[in-house]
Formats: sequence, C-alpha cells, structure tokens
Amino acid sequence: MPVASQRRRRAPAMSPEDRRDSIVRATLPLLAEHGGNVTTSQIARAAGIAEGTVFRVFSDKKELIGACLEAAFRPDPLAEELTAIPVSDNLERTLVHAVRAIGAHVDRLGSLMQGLAASGYRQDDGEDTDEHGTMRHLGPISEALSALLAPHDRALRLGAERSTGYLIGLVFVDRLAGRFGGTTAAPEELVDLFLRGAGSTKEGPPA
Repeated sequence: MPVASQRRRRAPAMSPEDRRDSIVRATLPLLAEHGGNVTTSQIARAAGIAEGTVFRVFSDKKELIGACLEAAFRPDPLAEELTAIPVSDNLERTLVHAVRAIGAHVDRLGSLMQGLAASGYRQDDGEDTDEHGTMRHLGPISEALSALLAPHDRALRLGAERSTGYLIGLVFVDRLAGRFGGTTAAPEELVDLFLRGAGSTKEGPPA
C-alpha cells in the first residue's frame, strides 16, 4: 500500500466565515459564565483552536464580543424554529411549543447580558443590543409566529396578528421577571393565562 494512502486525510479547511461562526458559537456560553472577563485562551480551548487563530479572525476581544452580541440578537434562528413547529389543530399545543421556543431564546439573551453586566462590560454608546431593546428586533419572529397562529385566527378573539404581539410580550415579561427575583411560569401556565385570562373561576362576580 502506498505510504500516501496510509496517511490520515486532513479535514477540509474552514472558510473564514465558518471559522468566525465557530469561534462565536464557542464564545457565547463563556460570555454568559465569565462575561467580559473571559480570556482568549479559554475561547481557544472551547473552540478547539490555537489562541493565535482567534486574533487572525478578530482584531481583538472587543470585536469578538461585538460579533457574539450580533449573533445572539439575530432573530432568524428563532423565526426558523417557530416556522418548523408542526401545524396542529390543537391551538393550545401549538402555543406551548411556541412559548417554549421564545422563552428559551429570551433566557439565552438574559444569561448573556447578565454575565456581561456582572463583569463590568459596557457596550459602546448607541450599540443597539441591550436586553430590553430586543423588542425592536422581533420583526421576523412576529411574522413567523403570526403565520403559525394564522390557522387559528377565528379562535383568537383579537385574531392571529394582534395576538402575536401580546403573546411575545407575555413571554418576555415573564422571563425578565424571573431575572429580577420573581418566579417564571411553565409554558403550559403561560398559555393557559394567555387563552383564559387571569380571572378565577372559583368565585363569582363581586356583589
């Protein structure tokens, strides 16, 4: 057997864009844990690369953190996740799937921003990536959720499009409350509140 055939084949080299995305994915959970104090050596270990590779892709750690924030706040992944939820005749089941996906997205953003804030990291003035500012990045998410609820338009008193905004707001408020010492509800509880309101059926109307 030729010597060359015995050699282990090398994996194809990553494109610069793929390498950049790989480093960002490896860095995001580290930012939630260490905030801006994360070291490039920690990032390199998590990404499985040499530390010098980080600086061949990003000019400095600040640029890398900026790329991580941009990736974390990008709405497309959540919009695609909502689009992939199977169409169901059961509105409640559909809403539970949607609330679970949105809640997980908000939790990831919250952990990231909390980790950065705890480390004293400060964003540049005018950088539009604060946790409350995510409401301005929800266009694709709202569209995907509205399309998911469209088959149930007549079952929703405000219709699918208007109900979408209220549902997203409810999930955001619930998850943010949990980060300020409150309790968060299970997706099933939020869906029940959304569909049936907060009134109790145990008591009649006031006299």
